[in-house]
Amino acid sequence: MAKPTTPEEWLRVLTRQADLDWARIAKLRSYVDGNAPMPEMSENTREAWVKFQRKSRTNWGNLIVEAVVSRIIPNGVTVGGSIDSPLAKQAQAIWTRNRMASVFRDWLRFGCTFRESYLTVWTDDDGKALIAADSPESMRVSVDPLQPWKVRAAVRWWRDVDAERDEAIVWMEGMRQKFFRDIGENSTKEAGLPVRLSQGQWTANGEAEEVDGLPPVIVYNNPGHAGEFEIHTDVIDRVNHGILERLTTSAMQAYRQRWLKKDKGVVLPDKDSKGNVIDYAKLFEPAPGIVWDLPAGIDLGESSVTEITGMLNASKDDIRHLGSATRTPLSWLLPDGANQTAEGANEARDGHVFKCSERLDEAEPGIEAALALALKTEGADLTDDVVVDVRFKPVDRVTLSEMYAAAAQASQAGESWQSIARNILGYSPEQIAQDNLDRAQERLTAMSFAPTPTEQPPTSEQPSGNGQAGPPRTQPAPVNA
Repeated sequence: MAKPTTPEEWLRVLTRQADLDWARIAKLRSYVDGNAPMPEMSENTREAWVKFQRKSRTNWGNLIVEAVVSRIIPNGVTVGGSIDSPLAKQAQAIWTRNRMASVFRDWLRFGCTFRESYLTVWTDDDGKALIAADSPESMRVSVDPLQPWKVRAAVRWWRDVDAERDEAIVWMEGMRQKFFRDIGENSTKEAGLPVRLSQGQWTANGEAEEVDGLPPVIVYNNPGHAGEFEIHTDVIDRVNHGILERLTTSAMQAYRQRWLKKDKGVVLPDKDSKGNVIDYAKLFEPAPGIVWDLPAGIDLGESSVTEITGMLNASKDDIRHLGSATRTPLSWLLPDGANQTAEGANEARDGHVFKCSERLDEAEPGIEAALALALKTEGADLTDDVVVDVRFKPVDRVTLSEMYAAAAQASQAGESWQSIARNILGYSPEQIAQDNLDRAQERLTAMSFAPTPTEQPPTSEQPSGNGQAGPPRTQPAPVNA
């Protein structure tokens, strides 16, 4: 098949790819929104049993993804190494106006979940740059096979409920065009993302527009070409299945079987004194405060309690296996870490830090490229030697206790305060500049309140090195002499 050369051809190719990949995307979404597949299911499962099964599911996929996202935190923007140049101020304004701290987290979260995510640079009516994060649920791209960060074409789709139609925009090199299709009679008209994109008739919404360069889309490719838990869903299913077995056993124990044991010769009547049939199951119904008056020669038997400690330990072992496979600290998945050794905790933490560093290496160039593209969109003249730099907090030191413990050790080793603030505490360039001003102000304040040193009276002789008196000092003449 020849390479598409028009937006309409790219729309047909990319929407078909999105439809073919939709089952995988929907499955991964179910693991992060609390709707993972049931541990076990049958066609004739009663509704009450379905509700019981839902209680056995834990949102493990979301925990695994958030453990990564919480470690990668942007912390300041510079352009050409400056924080106060016009370009730097413009980049910082773009960051603030687009709430990029939140947009960046969504972009990274989508990438860690679905293996890919996208940043799109738009332009509002005032000519200002807008940056939005998208997932494969709403966008599909074609990239250069040899440069997977270089986008050749992209399609973004959404549903307009009020207009009762789906809309899409297609980018390719030097061109973009909008399309729409009416929502079919059998399709839901509720708000949400359209599916089966390759079906239905897409109609061009106006002529194709000429644009400069490649599509304004930045791709995040999760290392390993898989989501954080995508290749470990079987382990998650095993954990949920073990929890279901424990819950089922506990529930059945609450309704343990009971029976009546009769001595030989004892006969229980079938009817009472009024001729009504006796319902012994109802007569001996268990309830708080109920006392059963058993006839002579009748005893009550009850099934024994099932020990569930083994099931609890097995579930914990499966959760530890999941943490090891995904390099997620056990404290995220299993808060009770009493049985974990300090050495094991450190090794798990190191593995998680290395993983987060690898994700940061992929995300940092992407967010910098998006800001550079936004600056160019607003007319900024960026030469090749002007670098947009987004600073990040160190992934191995995010909490205050971690950062200040490392800072104290670095200070004892003789590292400068500027280096500690930049490399260990993760201060942004703005914070470092403000801290320098604050320190200068503190020194001036301390000097203004410091007592004036008193002049010491001079001595007539200074002892020499051999203990003998040296030559007398010349005393200044009195002023009124």
